[in-house]
Amino acid sequence: IVLLLDVSGSVPDAMYAAQRDGAAAAFEDPRLIRAIEASEGVAVLVAQFDTVAATRLGWTLIRDGAASHGFARDLRAIGRLDRHRPTAIGRAIAHAADALAGAPCAPLVRLIDISTDGHETDPHPPAWEARDAAASEGIVINAIAFEAFDGLGRGEAWVGKALAETEAWLRDNVATGFV
Repeated sequence: IVLLLDVSGSVPDAMYAAQRDGAAAAFEDPRLIRAIEASEGVAVLVAQFDTVAATRLGWTLIRDGAASHGFARDLRAIGRLDRHRPTAIGRAIAHAADALAGAPCAPLVRLIDISTDGHETDPHPPAWEARDAAASEGIVINAIAFEAFDGLGRGEAWVGKALAETEAWLRDNVATGFV
């Protein structure tokens, strides 16, 4: 699994922390730990992205609860890269696909989980193109959409509409799995 966390300029620090801490909490969930222990384990890598993607936590092999909790602790310790640039989802997907090619095991499933607040603002390569290339390699991409509320007083209706538009864009251009 490659976890891609959006740190582009539109993502407030609190939303970055929510992405990071939410992913960490998943690896502390007893249901996920039981699933990991019932399998041969999971390898996880964490990257942050804006215009470029950077690996922030290299491959970690998780086979039991202790390793899962250790990964969660390490993930929570990752600071946000000081970046406030545009969003290049295509580059992030390409980075994740390259990372999966170098996984420290022979995975049964190759998965990218991306969390982001919106549309691609730096489309080189376009997200759909990177998605299609990854999909052709058998990689599944899940997308978690969030609305980075900007505090401009636009109200809940506007936030809901923006989130729905983001989800639709992610379905059309990024995800091959769930949104």
